[in-house]
Amino acid sequence: MRSVADRKWLLAFALAGLLACRNSPAVCAICDRPIHPEMISTVVLADGRRLPACCPRCALHHRDLHATEVRRIEVTDHAGGVRLPLEDAFLVDGSDQTPCLGHAPNVDPSGVALHTCYDRCVPSLIAFKDEAAARAFIGDHGGTLRPPSAAGP
Repeated sequence: MRSVADRKWLLAFALAGLLACRNSPAVCAICDRPIHPEMISTVVLADGRRLPACCPRCALHHRDLHATEVRRIEVTDHAGGVRLPLEDAFLVDGSDQTPCLGHAPNVDPSGVALHTCYDRCVPSLIAFKDEAAARAFIGDHGGTLRPPSAAGP
């Protein structure tokens, strides 16, 4: 039989585990990366289900692979955090900012860093509600402006 002190420790560990799970970041349904709030995109499927995506690029890849299943894509304005339909967004393609790549490099068993040959989130694709904000971002970080309704992979 466990002592009261043992039970208290067990309860404390269980509670800490529950709290840790509750605070875990959202994960992209397409590539399993953590989702950054300023980049979150949502793929809305024809049946109403919503798939969280780490960036517009991931959402577009999913749409291209499953076009008949996708009703629409929603993106987040990088400058202001508001949600908007992808077709209304100004997209900056290929800037020096790659929020999805904020992870440690892949390494082989001996610890040598592996070269990435393909990454679905590269080059970055960052959404803006306003053209002026997109152009200001390009001035600071480079990239190419893609006007609304020019969303392809």
